Amino acid sequence: MDKRVFVLGIAMLAIGFSVYGYLNENAPTGKPDMTQDEIDALNQAEIVNAGLGNISAMVGGIGFFIVLISIGLKRRKKDGTGKPITQKPTEI
Repeated sequence: MDKRVFVLGIAMLAIGFSVYGYLNENAPTGKPDMTQDEIDALNQAEIVNAGLGNISAMVGGIGFFIVLISIGLKRRKKDGTGKPITQKPTEI
């Protein structure tokens, strides 16, 4: 497992889903007797909030996949050799 990639994935996972949770908790809300300008501003704020929520969820999802990939990675030896390769002797 490559620890740098693992830490990057965990960081992206935590940041993405914490921002997603924050945006869902602080969603823009309306009030009664709003003017048309206030309604338009509310609709624009809801669109921006939904877009940022989607982006942060994608960051968290990519972080999750990076964590999965990092678990599957194996460190190579310093000399660059893996398992020794044995070849059959050539027959004449």
